Amino acid sequence: MTVKKIEWKKHIYKIVVVILVLFFVGGVGMGAADILAIEGVRELYTPAEPLSKLPETNEEIVSYAGSVIAKALEEKPYTQLDEIYSIDKDSVINSLDNSRLNAAAKMAADGIDEKVESAYESNTADYGESAAPFLSNSFQISANDIESVDFRRMYYRCSMCTDSVNYEDFNEKCPKCGNMNSLELRYSDNYEITLHIKPDSDSFRNSAFPKTEMLESVFAENANATSYYTFKYLEKEIKEANLFIKVNRLTDKIETLRFETLADNTLSLNFGDEYSELNDVSVGYCAKDTVTYSFSWPGVKLNVNEKTIELGSTEVLKATLTCDDPVKYDVVWTSSNEDTVTVDEEGYLKTHKQFGDSVITAKFIFNGAEYSDSCLVHVGVPAEGVDLNHGKLKLKTGSSQTLVAEFDPSDTTNTKCFWFTENKEVAVIDKSGKVTATGKGKTTVYVITDDGNFYSSCKVEVTD
Repeated sequence: MTVKKIEWKKHIYKIVVVILVLFFVGGVGMGAADILAIEGVRELYTPAEPLSKLPETNEEIVSYAGSVIAKALEEKPYTQLDEIYSIDKDSVINSLDNSRLNAAAKMAADGIDEKVESAYESNTADYGESAAPFLSNSFQISANDIESVDFRRMYYRCSMCTDSVNYEDFNEKCPKCGNMNSLELRYSDNYEITLHIKPDSDSFRNSAFPKTEMLESVFAENANATSYYTFKYLEKEIKEANLFIKVNRLTDKIETLRFETLADNTLSLNFGDEYSELNDVSVGYCAKDTVTYSFSWPGVKLNVNEKTIELGSTEVLKATLTCDDPVKYDVVWTSSNEDTVTVDEEGYLKTHKQFGDSVITAKFIFNGAEYSDSCLVHVGVPAEGVDLNHGKLKLKTGSSQTLVAEFDPSDTTNTKCFWFTENKEVAVIDKSGKVTATGKGKTTVYVITDDGNFYSSCKVEVTD
């Protein structure tokens, strides 16, 4: 009997976990590494090559960062500059250790944030416009002024549940599904680089790190608006200066450039009138100030980059444009094999009388440049189920028998499938479905289809 289709559509490993998890709990001696060791199961991973050489030393990182900023200045993506000032309310303390005074200071923090930010100027450069007036001098970093670097470009992916794990959080056991030795190294499409800059350096002083020079005037203005205290002075100590850069390593297109300062501030206030008994009071707090440049690069992106459709069916691809006004621009669709599938001006696909593959491309022209994305479309008869030619096998140790996966319908185009065993100490199965008895006992072997992730099983009993 054909087994119903599993809900999961994309990841074989998730399906295997669902099928076999009861056996793991029940004590069968098999784990993720055993399953993945079966020939034909493990996905081959080949990382995409970066556009530029990987920067490794501080000097190379500084040079690379300068080059991607120069690329943005030359190619003129949409660029936006924003600055945000925020007070950590939990850090507010006063020299009198007065809880009511602390509460009042915390309430006033929101107003301070707003006043500081109102003094900032946001800048934007539209697509094709130069951001040089507010970007060109932002990055003045010397490698000698870097205290340390955090460089995130790799992560781990669980080959069973496909969950992602931060590189620095590696463990022999997947934190989500609990399988041992299932985490595999992957390379992100983006570099995420954080440079920790010496606060007393020229790199800090000359780059776009926020200095909040108007802060004293904001506090003085607040004091002048009241009669119960006067503002004396502000002491500010920069604790950290961090520069964050996010770049697509495949294109060298920068996405984020953020300058961040963390400071300990101390206000000296003098209270008068009915609060004169407070006299001189110091109020301390921590604040974070960030200057962020955000970049949006023109392009087109399809909703999928590979799909299978049935002969005689009609489906649609969707293209998302990134530009100044997507409605103004026409998308041109083409098919590399119109005998198999054609595409109209709105992305609707129509199959014809021939099985095969076709690359569907969507492109548009913006500011004199052409942008495109593509989808590989497979046209054929999709699988609706699978069954095995045997539901039970009785074998003697050392003997073999081959199972045959019978697809429904019988003319299914993609007949690729994957084979699994619950217990390799009883029986193993190769990529062609050949079952070999390895030891006395009982186990179950499974087949899972590549198209649709249907599965079927066969119980195996091995005797001496």
